[in-house]
Order: sequence, then C-alpha cells, then structure tokens
Amino acid sequence: MPGADLPQRRDPYAALAATGEALARALRAAAPGPDDGGVRAAVDAAAPPTPRSWRDAVDALVDRADATVRPADWLAPDLLARRPCTLPWTRLELFLDDLHGPCCVDFQRRPAAATGALLARFRSPAMRAFRAALAGDGPPATCRPSCPRLRGRSDALDHLVVRGGPAAFVANQRAVVEAIVAGDVDAAAITPLELSFAATSFCNYDCLMCRWGVDGTLADERPAAFYDALAPLLPGLARLEVLGGEPLASPVFRDFLAGPTLAAHRHVRVALTTNASYLTPTEQARHADVRFEHLTISLNAATDATYRAVNRGLTWPRIRGHLDALRARRAATGWPRAITYSMVMLRANLHELEAFAALARRDGVGVRFMLPMRDRNDQSFLRDAAAMADVARRLRAIADDLDDRDARRARGEAEVLDDRLARGVLRPLPDDGDDVAAPVRLSRR
Repeated sequence: MPGADLPQRRDPYAALAATGEALARALRAAAPGPDDGGVRAAVDAAAPPTPRSWRDAVDALVDRADATVRPADWLAPDLLARRPCTLPWTRLELFLDDLHGPCCVDFQRRPAAATGALLARFRSPAMRAFRAALAGDGPPATCRPSCPRLRGRSDALDHLVVRGGPAAFVANQRAVVEAIVAGDVDAAAITPLELSFAATSFCNYDCLMCRWGVDGTLADERPAAFYDALAPLLPGLARLEVLGGEPLASPVFRDFLAGPTLAAHRHVRVALTTNASYLTPTEQARHADVRFEHLTISLNAATDATYRAVNRGLTWPRIRGHLDALRARRAATGWPRAITYSMVMLRANLHELEAFAALARRDGVGVRFMLPMRDRNDQSFLRDAAAMADVARRLRAIADDLDDRDARRARGEAEVLDDRLARGVLRPLPDDGDDVAAPVRLSRR
C-alpha cells in the first residue's frame, strides 16, 4: 500500500508493535471458553485499547460480531476523494443472461458475459477494468454518467464499514480495504464481500414499468447447485443480495434460506428486493433465523389507488398487513436490521413523491427513489424537460429530511436529471448518449 495514501504520523511505539500483536494473539487464545461462567463474555465486552491505525482497529474485530469500524476515520482525505466507488472490489453482481459486473447492468458502458466459477468472474477482465477505472483519475470509462450511486458517492470509500466476526471474515475485509487503498486491479488475494444475483425472472406482479410480470419464468430459477457453489465465498462474504423477478417466488431459493448453509455462516447477512407478497407472517416465521440485513420493498406508491394502478398484484390491505408484521418482528428481534420502501418514479406516481417519503418516515423505514428504465407502458417522464426539472427539485427538497445514505442516493438521481437536462437529452434510460456525456463529479461531498 503506497505510504503517500495514508496520514503520516510518527509512531514512537512502532518498534513494539510486533511484540504487542503477539501478546494480543496469545491472550485471545488463552481466553476462557463460552462455558466458563461468563468469563469469556467479560473479556469480549472489555474495551479494546485505542487502535493506532485502521488495520489495528480491523484486527480487533475478530469474534466481535456487533462491532464495526470505518477505515475512513484513519485514511487521508485525498485518498478518500480518489475512491468514489468501492463496488469493483467489494461486490459481484450476476444476471440471468450471464452478464456480470460490480453493479446494475444498466449503469455499465459495456456489460460483459462470463461463465464458470464465481471467483473467476470476480477476477475477470471486465471486473479488472472497473477497478482500473475507479482507481484512476477523472471520470471512469467503464461507468455510465447516469449511475446515481457514483454521482451520489453512496458507495465511496468514506462510507465503507468493516464488521466484526470470524477471523477469516475479518481478514478478507482487511484485505479488501488494502486492495482498494492500493488500487489493486487484480484483487487476487480477496473474495467479494457482497454477491448479488437474481433468483428467478418470474414475478407474480405485472408492474407498469417492469416486463418480468409478463416475460418472467420459473424455468430460469437458480438451481440448488448454484447455492452449493457459494461455498468458497461464504467464509469471507458479508452479504447476499437477492433480486428478481420476485426472488421469494423461487422455491429453491426459499429452501436455501431455510436450510443449513446460512445457519452455519452466521456472519453472512441477506438483503432482498421484494414486492413483499410472499412475506406472509407464516413465511416470516419460517425464516426467523435468517439474518436479514436489509429488505427493500418495491411499493412504488403511497396510497391504495396508486398501488393498484402501478403494481397490479396483491391488494394494498394485504401488503399493508405483511409490512406491519415485518415491522413488529423487527421491533421484537432487531431483524431485519433495515427496511427500505422503494419507488420507481413514473408518470403514474410522480404526484406522490412527498407522500411516499412521509409514509416511510411514519413507518420508521428508509426510502429509495429510482429513475425508470426504458419506457414500458409510456411511463417514463424522461422525455419531458419540465417534469424532469420538477422531479429533480423535489428530490433535493426531500433529501434534506432523509438520513445520509438515502439522501445521497436521492441527490444522485437528481444529479442525473440535471445532467441530462444540461445536455438536452430527452429520452428514456439507459440510453445515455455516452459520446457526449458530461464528466461525473468525483470530489467528496
């Protein structure tokens, strides 16, 4: 790791570091077991010594499942500014057509196909190209300027959090941070912290903006062998993010959730994007032991009438019952750790942006706004300059009342609109007019 990338401090105790680390390892090894009258709990609960570097802080996370560290607290501001997105080092996203990358295919300039083992895909030429681009200076050539995560810096290095857990898990997170800081393109020593994939294209809804309600099929659901192939990634994996279609429509995926694999890797958390139709109280009880880190609920509406018009699935009262049961479970158990209500902004629901944010606020959950992709059912407002300017203004106003990450994403969507208006681009996404795209601002906010 280049020394210039880190704050330079003179450390008078550097010569004793190796001895201290060896002593710490010996003390951990000698600590009493979990059945020794609660003595181990007292050892674990003791406040660790103040770390001298982010590496010390990360190393202290071993076997401390509820502890977290932000390496940015130790890293130099200029380095943080040069890492606007960490996803090429932390995340692998798979699509049902075998395209892959670090993020949504709609925000990649040239999505790449790959087959074979998951680690081979993580280390593919396409992923190496993303790392090289995000470690360089200036706008990344691999990314479309319409990416709100890049514009909003919601996945920048200054937001990366390292979690405590088993030694192998902590070691992989440390190696990932090392790779990001060094701008390591090959990333041969790390495995992804997050794996994202679609469980199936099938969906039991027919939302105005999404084709999977008509074109989706259970014939493409991931087979049991796919979940068996996760084994090499699990020791170092922080999160499985599962999408669709409707992911919970896949019986194989539901069996995986309830099976022994996740139970044996308690540090692995699960994130779902779901319409919540399958989240009945009975199904929630079946998966009570799954550590759901984040559930993103595709509501797309703040009222019964708009929900029926946009989602064209179950009734609002039934979904409302599922959400209330989910929120009660979270209040009682702490899981899922986070819930977010998501809205794809359409002609049919633009009048409810503020009401949607208010609904999320009343329910004590996060909120996500997304620009529409393509123009199914003539629902994209991206041909209307006045509507685009109005939505951008309203998103910025709404963002003022959101928490930091949600606010960054909302402002990122507004920036995409501003950029397209400035360039006179009045057509649906994902066509970005890449040859005339404005540079993406990479400075820290």
